[in-house]
Amino acid sequence: MAEAGAGRAGLVVRVAGTRWVMPFSEVIEVLRRPRMARLPGITPAAVGVINHRGRVLTVTDPIRALDLPGPGASGGDVVVVERGGRRFGVVVDGVVELAADSRLGMDTLDLGAVAVAVFGEPS
Repeated sequence: MAEAGAGRAGLVVRVAGTRWVMPFSEVIEVLRRPRMARLPGITPAAVGVINHRGRVLTVTDPIRALDLPGPGASGGDVVVVERGGRRFGVVVDGVVELAADSRLGMDTLDLGAVAVAVFGEPS
């Protein structure tokens, strides 16, 4: 699911041919093709882990996490985000631009739903 754009500033990314906005307040950093370790037996919404400044972060596929149609994220860039006290990476096909406010028809990527798909409900 996606949250309707509410005029917030954000990072516009492309995932599976669709543009999404990630609120600046949740974006930590964009990593260009980081070295990722794939782990067997993890949830389909998680694609692996990365070392981010000495901290191991789970990297998620937003297509799988949000149960959207399509083959899943194929890009190599990772946007490090923090949502609900959890820091994790989101695979994107590319960063498009920085937007001062959401554009008509462009949804905000629901990072809360992505986090729940990977980590479960917060305790």
